[in-house]
Amino acid sequence: MNLMNGFKVIDLKTGKEPDLRQIAYKEEWASGLMSDDMEGFFLGEDGLLILMDECGNSTCCPLDRFEIKFL
Repeated sequence: MNLMNGFKVIDLKTGKEPDLRQIAYKEEWASGLMSDDMEGFFLGEDGLLILMDECGNSTCCPLDRFEIKFL
């Protein structure tokens, strides 16, 4: 789910790893992402969770939407 391999993300709605395609397709906060070309999650320098697609589009995730588990 991420390129750093140092963390994983849990969807607080399901308790499982998120379905990035469904999030980009259905959730308004992620509507600017290309649902068929999702890249993954990244952590910003400020610690915010960022969701990106393969086209270079990104959006900050809502603070109460996901849990970050460091490995």
